[in-house]
Amino acid sequence: MLSIRASTRVYLCCIVPAKIITCSPLPELDSASSCENILAHTSLRIAVWIMAIAAFFGNILVIIINHSSKDHKMSKATELVFSNLAASDFLMSIYLFIIATGDILYRDRYAHYAEEWLRSPACTIASFLISTSSLMSVIMMLVISIDRYIITSNPLASADARYKWTKIILAIGWSFTCIFVGTPVAISINQLGDLRLHQFSSICSPTNIDNDFFLAWILLFVLIQMIFWILTLAFYIKLIKAVDVSRRSIRNSAQSRNFAIAIRLSLILITDLFTWLPVYIMVALTLFYGQLNVFALQFAVILAIPLNSAINPYIYTSTGTVCFKRFFGAAVRALTRQNVNGFNFKMISPNHNNNGQKFSNKAAQIDIYRKNAP
Repeated sequence: MLSIRASTRVYLCCIVPAKIITCSPLPELDSASSCENILAHTSLRIAVWIMAIAAFFGNILVIIINHSSKDHKMSKATELVFSNLAASDFLMSIYLFIIATGDILYRDRYAHYAEEWLRSPACTIASFLISTSSLMSVIMMLVISIDRYIITSNPLASADARYKWTKIILAIGWSFTCIFVGTPVAISINQLGDLRLHQFSSICSPTNIDNDFFLAWILLFVLIQMIFWILTLAFYIKLIKAVDVSRRSIRNSAQSRNFAIAIRLSLILITDLFTWLPVYIMVALTLFYGQLNVFALQFAVILAIPLNSAINPYIYTSTGTVCFKRFFGAAVRALTRQNVNGFNFKMISPNHNNNGQKFSNKAAQIDIYRKNAP
């Protein structure tokens, strides 16, 4: 009588007959999925839905603001790049919605329909979306860093030329990403687990390290991202130095906007780096020790990486010039009147008081302040 069963498919051990005494590999209790559900934990489901909704509406908001704002203080090239960053993060929200919806459809019976889900068009599309979104997000960060460095170091550069080259670079970036990601995904369509990019990953993330081609692709995918990250950080450091030099030499609204955008970029860079850090660490450990903890990688993929796409649009809008004025304008106006040492300082014309009286000199100006004091 058959009493031992070994398989490369984890979900098979969930549905083996009772006469099977030993089955390997057993599903990990702390993994992202379980025998019953694609998303094993309630907290994980809630987190996925929250990130999906936040990324979906947040990135739509960014795109709308960029295309409808009448306060065009950012160049067309910069607005285009930030809109493309929002578009790449928007793809992540669609991925999360697919996984969350699949979890609902196969709730409490996932193991019996695991292969149906893993071969489904929805899972294949999800695999494409998460890879495309992740790679394009990193590419966009590099393009933004280069764009800001050019405009800061060379303020007289032609805006039309920058806009033209930005469109060309973005077209190349999207084309490269779609081809690079689409190739292994297309090969995986309706294939058995060992011949799929996402293998047996319930969240449809690229995890097939048993196939040499897919393993090479995954390592190349991470290597490309790390190279882009290094280049992005290099340009960002050069950008900060250029902004600092510009602020010391001349103080105007253009340089203030460059500094504000540099701060915005730094916040996005920091969040991007921290969300990708767990994946980079696991890949590094894989290269050193030759083993990859697929279950830990799934948690990083479904929690850490999408968090970046959910946070980015709110960093963008909260630090953007238009939205800052919109949300904090009242507070800024309130701060224009302050009591210091018994004097009521108001935002008035440098040469006239509130009643239209013209100041003859600095002493007269101070005297008017005293008269206005409460």
